[in-house]
Amino acid sequence: MIVALKDVAAVVTQSLLAELSRRREGPARAAARFRARGLRRRPRSARSSAQLRWLIDAVDRRLPGGSNCYRRALVEMALDRTAAQQPLHMGLVRGGGSASGHAWLGDRREPEARYDVELAL
Repeated sequence: MIVALKDVAAVVTQSLLAELSRRREGPARAAARFRARGLRRRPRSARSSAQLRWLIDAVDRRLPGGSNCYRRALVEMALDRTAAQQPLHMGLVRGGGSASGHAWLGDRREPEARYDVELAL
């Protein structure tokens, strides 16, 4: 897979911004800001969107603290118009600790996952 340097730079930049946002503001505000960025972008093809998700995952796994599904969702919303148009879902497990949930866009919910609370923004 050929990855454009501008895409790598955009993913790294948005990942760092998403990490700051994740630590400093609530999900409704963060989702609105990252969604607004994505809605200004040109539409991507299905193949380009899949390549972007691969790149986001590759960068996300290498960030300090490891992979984070919420951060990945924010980054994807900021860089892909189609992703920005989808609801951001958050599933939470009561009493599960700091990594007690999952975030996803649109209909990409893990079918076997069970959550005590699910939110859509």
